[in-house]
Amino acid sequence: MSRPSMSLLDYDRLVPPGLLRPPPVRVVPGAVSHLQVPFAEYHGWRALRLDLHLPAAGPGPYPVVVYVHGGSFLTGLPGMGPWRTLPQRGIAVASVGYRFSGEVKFPGPVEDVRAAVAWTHAQAGVYGLDPDRIALWGSSAGGYLAALAAVTEQLAPPPRLLAEPSGRPLVRAVVAHYPVTAPDALREDALEPSNLGELVAAFFGGTQLPTAVADHLGDAAPAPPFLFQHGDADRRVGLGQSRRLHERLLAAGVSSRLVVVPGGDHGSPEFESPECVDEAERFLRRSWNEVAP
Repeated sequence: MSRPSMSLLDYDRLVPPGLLRPPPVRVVPGAVSHLQVPFAEYHGWRALRLDLHLPAAGPGPYPVVVYVHGGSFLTGLPGMGPWRTLPQRGIAVASVGYRFSGEVKFPGPVEDVRAAVAWTHAQAGVYGLDPDRIALWGSSAGGYLAALAAVTEQLAPPPRLLAEPSGRPLVRAVVAHYPVTAPDALREDALEPSNLGELVAAFFGGTQLPTAVADHLGDAAPAPPFLFQHGDADRRVGLGQSRRLHERLLAAGVSSRLVVVPGGDHGSPEFESPECVDEAERFLRRSWNEVAP
């Protein structure tokens, strides 16, 4: 797809600061939140925005999770997801809004996520973030976008940003909740029939690019470590989707852990439980510590 070059408008001159960068609010326990922050733009499209939630207590710089919500590539909001207790744990969250299948086809939303990672790194000094401790976390369709964004991070420059990319790998870890990883195998892995295959087919729209995340391993820099959390009762995205990518990562020499959540269905409350979030936090901090300068 074509990539825009320069912004057509000088937003700092045309928009009052309080509207372009609204003052922070308190809407999430333990967090100071900057809502609807623009992070990238494409000519002819609305600006892409994210919600940034910073820990309210303790000094920065904070490690940061770039979170990608689910919604079958068709819908969803940045307020969704199991991330809401992370700021209380000293971890910032940038929850990303990306384009849906009715707006753009694959791989457009993957580029949106990569752009959000690059913006987060470039703006770390402004918001008190640690640029060396960035992770991606995605759920369902967002798990697919997060995983593919991480393994293709160095393949091509992201779209026109409101910040320039660093030119080096930025994602240090990936948490994937019940992700789609191999779209062509969704029906094979499903516990029961659903319309997800039709929704996914609409998103990929006849692309000639490989769509399974594992098919992109080895194309660029080594992939970061992965943690999968997937229920064994998932009726929408079968456990086989996480297992497929987990096994391919291990075969490629990438650190990966698959946690099967007993009785967990797609997006069920177990994934927001302290036990699941505790495990994800331990994985993130261990991964960040291993690459800390």
